[in-house]
Amino acid sequence: MKKVKNKFSFIMPMVINHRTDEDNDLERILKIQLPTFRKFLNLNDLHKFYIVSRKDDLESIKTELDKEYSDFPFEYIDEKELIPELNTFPLHTKTVHPGWIIQQLVKFELAKIIETDYYMTFETDLFLTRPFSYEDMFNEGKIICSSFNSFEDTEWGRTPSCEPWYMYGTALVYGNGVETFDIDTNNKNELDGNKLKINKLMGVSPQILITEEVNNLIKHLEKLHKTPYITLLLNTTNGHPNTWTEYTLYWMWLHKEGKMDKYSFEAPYLSWNELFTFNYRKGYGETYFNEFDSLVMNNKEHYFNIVQSNILDVKLDFVVEKLKKHIGE
Repeated sequence: MKKVKNKFSFIMPMVINHRTDEDNDLERILKIQLPTFRKFLNLNDLHKFYIVSRKDDLESIKTELDKEYSDFPFEYIDEKELIPELNTFPLHTKTVHPGWIIQQLVKFELAKIIETDYYMTFETDLFLTRPFSYEDMFNEGKIICSSFNSFEDTEWGRTPSCEPWYMYGTALVYGNGVETFDIDTNNKNELDGNKLKINKLMGVSPQILITEEVNNLIKHLEKLHKTPYITLLLNTTNGHPNTWTEYTLYWMWLHKEGKMDKYSFEAPYLSWNELFTFNYRKGYGETYFNEFDSLVMNNKEHYFNIVQSNILDVKLDFVVEKLKKHIGE
């Protein structure tokens, strides 16, 4: 497939309600995400914006988005048409959060039809804080991302991950030969006997993925494990925390191929200083909203930000009020 150059694609899995009636992801993107995209995103650089959801939700999503955002290049995908295995695999017996696993699988499966060299993956709680275009994806020729240096690197504002996620990802990418996972900023990224040495880790959404490398990862998993990769991943997850994730699999693939240096680990980051559940519980919410202008919207160290959707104490309209002075009514 010939790629569309100098453009990127978006992938956003979503459902309208996945926790409570009040926790409405369609309302979230209409009130927060898309107004910031309208304000700051260079639409000319966005090739396609894939929205993946349940069949029952897609018509409502399309109807609402067409009202004010008909100029956005949306493509609507039924998650079970994309991944037919979901029709028969009893994912609910493996995890109490099957939707979380599904949203990760669709980010991989869509790589087979993505028409751009790069695509960005995220969820409904993402919003833009300043202008963003194709050129902004790179810092001195390297792809920007959100990364961290250790599993204890969870100070306020840092991008989290989880050690078991990386253990599962490593086992699937390398097989069973890795016995020690050694992360140190001074490490050379290599496999030293049965010890895997690494100096940086990719965090959680949002991230920019290289389309070719995702497809190469899929081929590698199928060749190594001699089974379709969707079947492999469905059978090797036990839900959080004992699971792979899309980003740990991808990052360990880049480690194996010696391609981690395609990514920049310096500011500006893709997303930084986000409000996640783990730091909200430590009191970061007060700092985050009290310093919203300087910490989030006027901070040149990142382009995107997140108020994690499962922090139900934070009401959508409160965030909308914080954004008004930056994006208008």
